[in-house]
Amino acid sequence: MFSLDDQSRGLEAAREQVAALFQSINAPHVVVPGRRAGPAQAFIACLRGTHGFSVGVYLWLSETKECAVYTTPATAQTPEEYRALQTEALGFVESMGFMMDNLNFRSLSPEHQAELLQSVPVWRGGRAATGSTPTVSPPGQAAAPTAQTGAALARLFSSF
Repeated sequence: MFSLDDQSRGLEAAREQVAALFQSINAPHVVVPGRRAGPAQAFIACLRGTHGFSVGVYLWLSETKECAVYTTPATAQTPEEYRALQTEALGFVESMGFMMDNLNFRSLSPEHQAELLQSVPVWRGGRAATGSTPTVSPPGQAAAPTAQTGAALARLFSSF
C-alpha cells in the first residue's frame, strides 16, 4: 500500500498536527529504487489533517544525504482505521529491517516537541514549529498552501 514518492523531500506541518512520531533505533543497509544502497534511518509520521489522519514513511540515507518518502493514498477517519494505518507503516519499515521506537511525541512538552521536530530530517528545511499548513515540498521549491493541501497530506502521510 505504501509507494515511493520521488517528488517529496520533506514535510511542513504544524507541531500541533503531529499525532505520533516513530524513529528507527537501528540503521540497516537498504536499497531504494533510483538511489545508491546504504545505511538508512526510518521515520514514521502520523499527522492529523482536515480530512482525517494520514501516515507516511521517511527514510534518511545517511551516506548520500538523500531521502526517500513513501506514501499511501489512504486516510483514517476512525481510531481503528488510524491504528490500522500505523500498524501497516510499522510492518512496512520492519520488513526492510528497521526496529522502530515510538517517540511518544504527544506526551512531550511543546518546547521539546519543537526541538524534536527540528532535529529529525523529515522536517529539516521545513517550518514544523511555526504552525504552517502541512504541505509536500518538492525539491527546490517552497511549499504553498493550496486547495489540494489535504490531498497532498493524505498522499504524503497516509500516517508522518
